[in-house]
Order: sequence, then C-alpha cells, then structure tokens
Amino acid sequence: MITVESAAGLIGRSQMRTGEAVNRLEAAGILRQRNIGRQRYRVFEASDVIDLFTGLERALASPTRNTAWRR
Repeated sequence: MITVESAAGLIGRSQMRTGEAVNRLEAAGILRQRNIGRQRYRVFEASDVIDLFTGLERALASPTRNTAWRR
C-alpha cells in the first residue's frame, strides 16, 4: 500500500505530479484506492502485483514449487 506522499518521496517527484500519475494508474486499473478507517490520505494498492509476489514467494518456499492452498 502506498500514498501519493510516500510515492512522491520514493521517486523524487512533486506530490502534484505523483498524484497525476497515480490517478492515471488508477484509471488504467493498475492501482486501486483503499479506504482504511478514517484516514486523511488516499491509500492505493496494486493487488495484481501483490498476488504475483505471493505466488513467487510460494514457489520459492517449496522444493516442489507447490504451496497452493488445498481443501
């Protein structure tokens, strides 16, 4: 999860320009705004990216490369 403010600090750009970029990423469906309590700042996540990293971690954690949930 990331805010416009934290993203601006990470990439060394102004909050205005970073906000514009975040809005474009949200419009493209790459980022999704999350509501967390009564927070003042908009918080975003890239759930597809999180899912990819989770899959990679599971594959690397198992010698059989299969740690998928089983029922």
